[in-house]
Amino acid sequence: MAEELTQIGHLLNQTLSPDATAVRAATDALDRLSLTPHFPFYLLSISTGAGNQGQKIAAAAYLKNLTRRNVDSTGVAPSNVSKEFKEQLLQALLQVELSVLKILVEVFRAIAVADFVKQNSWQELVPNLQSAIQNSHLISGLNTKWNTVNAVLVLHALLRPFQYFLNPKVAKEPVPPQLELISKQILVPLIAVFHQFVEKALATHGRAEKETEKVLLTICKCLHFAVRSYMPLTLAPLLPSFCRDLMSILGSLRFDLWSIKKMNI
Repeated sequence: MAEELTQIGHLLNQTLSPDATAVRAATDALDRLSLTPHFPFYLLSISTGAGNQGQKIAAAAYLKNLTRRNVDSTGVAPSNVSKEFKEQLLQALLQVELSVLKILVEVFRAIAVADFVKQNSWQELVPNLQSAIQNSHLISGLNTKWNTVNAVLVLHALLRPFQYFLNPKVAKEPVPPQLELISKQILVPLIAVFHQFVEKALATHGRAEKETEKVLLTICKCLHFAVRSYMPLTLAPLLPSFCRDLMSILGSLRFDLWSIKKMNI
């Protein structure tokens, strides 16, 4: 395995070369290696490893393109991605740095659409993501490996397909059971977390840490996707309290003269 990782890492570095001939040769070699069953695992390992930033970005980008080629985005067929790879991908997403996460989350979304949204499989996904969110560092308050920002960004990617009707030609299409499951197991508890974070921010005169601000914003985006086309039964009763929290945030905003001048208004 070490030899394969070293070889692939070298080829990825070559794809960043200003020499067009070297880039073509490295790309051709990677394309041949992509036919081997462990190649996606190697790319995932490199993209989350201790290599240089360019190599990690290149590995994540190649994995994204490879997934797009091999996974049917229409959902007619399952992704055929192994359970082991999906587990490793989810674990990586919860820990990786943001620049790599932005690329790898597209790998996750392609697989999730094919297997979870369209085929209603990948039964472990929601319980595992729910556990990761609840045990992430900002929510649990512990020094855990799960990053809260990463976790809610993965949730955001999972909810993105539900912002539109999955079957728009069906009159009065019911809420998909997958969305109801996400709502019950993840979004309902997350609204309580949102309320706690808002109260904490208001208690400090509207000043929240950057990470907390990112989590609050992403939760808002997640709820928008969840209710834009559908209305999950477990979520509907909690929307008034969520809206009150949003009004509290708006009510806490202060625009003094110095701030207005700084924004060139």
